[in-house]
Amino acid sequence: MKIKTTNALMKYLRDTHNISIGDSKDKRNLINIGYYHGYKGYRYINNPQNRIKISNFNEIVSIVDFDSKLKSLLYPQIMQIETISKNIVLQLLVEEYKTDEFNEIYENGMTDYRSATGNEYKKRMKHRMSVQNNIYSSLSRSYNNNNKIVSHFYSKDKHVPIWAIFEIITLGTFADLIKSLEIPVRRKIDKEMKINVAFDTNAKFPEKIMYLIKSLRNSIAHNDVVFDVRFKDGNVDTILCKYLENEIKSSNIDFSTLTDYILLIAVLLKKYGITKTEINKFINDYEKLIEEFRNKIPINIYNQVVHTNTKTKLCDLRNFIKK
Repeated sequence: MKIKTTNALMKYLRDTHNISIGDSKDKRNLINIGYYHGYKGYRYINNPQNRIKISNFNEIVSIVDFDSKLKSLLYPQIMQIETISKNIVLQLLVEEYKTDEFNEIYENGMTDYRSATGNEYKKRMKHRMSVQNNIYSSLSRSYNNNNKIVSHFYSKDKHVPIWAIFEIITLGTFADLIKSLEIPVRRKIDKEMKINVAFDTNAKFPEKIMYLIKSLRNSIAHNDVVFDVRFKDGNVDTILCKYLENEIKSSNIDFSTLTDYILLIAVLLKKYGITKTEINKFINDYEKLIEEFRNKIPINIYNQVVHTNTKTKLCDLRNFIKK
């Protein structure tokens, strides 16, 4: 394959894609955002067949800038939710099983498989074992990387307590652990998260919420595209969506837009006791980013990127936060 220089890439965009690009500022922007990460990554919505109608290179720059600012806005909120969620589950596990040893919690608490039979039993057992393997892998990796907390306990030939394990496991492994817990403990997590159990009859919402947050968190951490939710893993539980609609008194929540993730984050922050002032600032900052983006690009591109029901959903969310 012939490698193109920056000037050749600019010519290719002009001649092949009819995109206006030419001055030194455009060249610097192309270098900064990258042709492959920037242009090729941001020229479509969800899949490469759904192209954005780009005519000027500044439009791509504006989309990349919008996406970058979204990630900066979301990351601190997600980290806060991860920390609080882990603390809730950690406290419940220690109180329920009267131990800080993972092995004891594994044997006595991660027993959801016992309520199943046949193939479902095997599936849940494999999942449980996978969680155990992932946790031991995380401990080994942390020790090899001289993690101070893990090294401290291993150097004294002691088990690494569950609170230290929660410090090093990923959000995905955390969600997997919740999924393996016996249902009475999952119900207690529901209660601590202030989830309406009438919707969550099987106490599955905590793990499903963590999986949703995990996908977004990973995309932000790896600087992947987030504005079009291409990071979403499969279909979202319709009952969870109905639960959020009932809470917020909104409609058409299906996580096909980033705004739905904003709704989920704000709902969690409220249930976790974060002040109305802080949550409203988060919502306002999101809306400001949308308005700033609208003022930078043609309306046809804006309408492709930002869904028409965004303002309605944010209005519903503000009313929910007021309560």
